[in-house]
Amino acid sequence: MIYETNQYTPQRLLPDSLSTQIISKIKADWYIYLYLLIFTLMKKKDSAKNTLEQNYSFKVNGYFFVITMWLLSRLLIIVAMQVVAPLIYTSSIQPYWHPPYPLDFSPDFIPKPSWELFSHWDGKWYRKIALEGYNYVDDGNQYSIAFYPLFPLLIRGLITFGLPFEVAGTLLSNLTFLGALLLVYSWTKERHGIDAAKWVTAVMAWCPFSLYGTVIYTEGLFLFLTTAALRAFDNRQYVWAAFCGALASATRPTGITLLPTFIFVAWIERRSLSAYIAGLFVAVGILLFSVYCAISFGDPLAFVHVHKAWAQPSWWYIFTDAILVGKDSLIKIVMVFGGGYLLWHYRTQLNNVVIIYGFCSLLMLIFSGSLASINRYAYGIVSLSLALGLLFSKQQRWKYVVFIWFIILLFVYAINFTIWNWVA
Repeated sequence: MIYETNQYTPQRLLPDSLSTQIISKIKADWYIYLYLLIFTLMKKKDSAKNTLEQNYSFKVNGYFFVITMWLLSRLLIIVAMQVVAPLIYTSSIQPYWHPPYPLDFSPDFIPKPSWELFSHWDGKWYRKIALEGYNYVDDGNQYSIAFYPLFPLLIRGLITFGLPFEVAGTLLSNLTFLGALLLVYSWTKERHGIDAAKWVTAVMAWCPFSLYGTVIYTEGLFLFLTTAALRAFDNRQYVWAAFCGALASATRPTGITLLPTFIFVAWIERRSLSAYIAGLFVAVGILLFSVYCAISFGDPLAFVHVHKAWAQPSWWYIFTDAILVGKDSLIKIVMVFGGGYLLWHYRTQLNNVVIIYGFCSLLMLIFSGSLASINRYAYGIVSLSLALGLLFSKQQRWKYVVFIWFIILLFVYAINFTIWNWVA
């Protein structure tokens, strides 16, 4: 029975018959309530499973898009270099050249399908470093010490597995370039959504200077390391940011711009001491290279001093040539100063680490004096691809015209590189 008790006498709250009926009803229907509880839990589990499956599907489809962009753009380059150029040029192609020639160039060169076609220009210097090591004398001539060590060291590591230099260098360039595309896609999707991520990926993959992510140059490795470092710092993963940043500064000169980028971002965003330490650690790569130069050649800045042996145009020449519609000079101005404008235009939409890294790198390029390849160096600044991809994601029509021009120019650049014509 159910009672209600007071200070006087107990009273029945419910009659015996009614309380008995309620208890019997609960006992009879307990399995229904249990079924409803299990059904509700299973429904929630199915909903969570469907969400996970959708997220996995989106991720797989995204990576499939990146790999497709990489594969199609690389196939275009390979066809241009290994099929079209050998079909067009069947006799000596540079008979008017006079010494001094580029390293390992032969005046009677005729392009024939081979791995060697991927190793022209800077690739020959990396071959010399990987197989023979560095050399340097301060006599005004060109020496291999001008080229930073990480890329040829990695190639040398692959050679120990029995791969020829040309195969090892080409594989390293292409795989690290694919890694850079995957990283930039994932990072952009986190910050700006899938549509922007796809356009940024397409910009990097089809830009005419993405040629240097296939031939034996440092572009693929440098984009991979700098993107990894910037993304890690953006996510406050300071150990990875420091590690990748140090490797980037051992890959090419502009890698050191990660140092002021990390320090400045840490200051304006009031980050912890770990962020400042990560910024300072970036210098380890270039400092170790400097120590090697001091021990081997008695000059800790040998890799800087040797650059006087390479002739460079001035900004005055570039601007005057651009006025006369010099194509190469126009592209340099558009990429450097147009890229700077895009960074400024999207300064409120891109995060601080992207904007500051972009401007630090552009300033270093502008004042470095190494202007012959400044368009290629500008392509190696991932911030510019992020800004241009963001612009394309918001446009409707003319972006497709630009992409058609990208594809044509990439094809032409690949042929020119094959026949030893200077591209960037």
